[in-house]
Amino acid sequence: MNTAFQSSPRKKPLFIMSPLMKGYVAMIIVLFIWSGFALTVRAVGASSLSIADVMLIRFSVPLLLLTPWVLSSLKEIKNIRWSDITFIMLGGVPFLLLATFGASTAPAAYVGTILTGTPVFFAALLSFIFYRQRISLSKFLAFLLILFGIATMIVGNARSIPDSLLYGAAFLLIASLVWAGYTLGLKNTKLSPIAVAIVLSYTSFFVTLVMVLSGILKTNLGVISFDDALPFILVQGIGVGVISTIGFSYAVNKLGSIRSLLLGSLSPGLTALLAALVLHEALSIAMICGIALSTIGVILSNRAK
Repeated sequence: MNTAFQSSPRKKPLFIMSPLMKGYVAMIIVLFIWSGFALTVRAVGASSLSIADVMLIRFSVPLLLLTPWVLSSLKEIKNIRWSDITFIMLGGVPFLLLATFGASTAPAAYVGTILTGTPVFFAALLSFIFYRQRISLSKFLAFLLILFGIATMIVGNARSIPDSLLYGAAFLLIASLVWAGYTLGLKNTKLSPIAVAIVLSYTSFFVTLVMVLSGILKTNLGVISFDDALPFILVQGIGVGVISTIGFSYAVNKLGSIRSLLLGSLSPGLTALLAALVLHEALSIAMICGIALSTIGVILSNRAK
């Protein structure tokens, strides 16, 4: 038999990423974007942008960038349940408003710790209320460790900024509750990650626009410079609005909510480190201990049965 014309065997790729590995990579990218989010919402007060400006940038950029995928995603979006839309919308205007209000009076390290440390507690609480999923004793103790870590950060720094810190922490905790609801919505929806980002950006943009036109929110877009807006366009618009929204939805789909929240527990330490390097915020002993305790609590809660 003449082998001259036999096709050579196909070479196998040297490295093939499994769906699980792709989920981990997506979540790692999301972690860095979340840290950038914490830094930018903390910087709103020091910039010429109002909260409305940040919200318009946050939702208009993905609205424009995702337009080519609207028609291809329209079929699955038409079949979406109203309950899913409600949950998804929680990750838009309500979460961003609450997180920005909280971050305006709390250090960036607090923003990262509360927004990534406490959602697992609220997610379990909402699961019990809506789906009757019981909380085991080991999980409950882990949740208490998370809350103790947050309390350590707050009480340890209470003498320096008592009123503003408690005010900011309260808004961040409510934002965490809203984010937990959003995560449960992602877990139950059948939408693709891109379709989720489209629904979130379009609905949130028009809600923000109505709030601006009705005078509920004030905007400074007519007087701010492009240089002032650029960091928010890159981090809030492209980073959080497109990459993080799609990446987190993809990670939850591939890893599940438990593993995604486990990796999310690494965000507080990363945020605190970046805050010290970029914003020159001091890392007190109380903040370091609080970050460590809340991170350990999240890890234990995800391991507990």
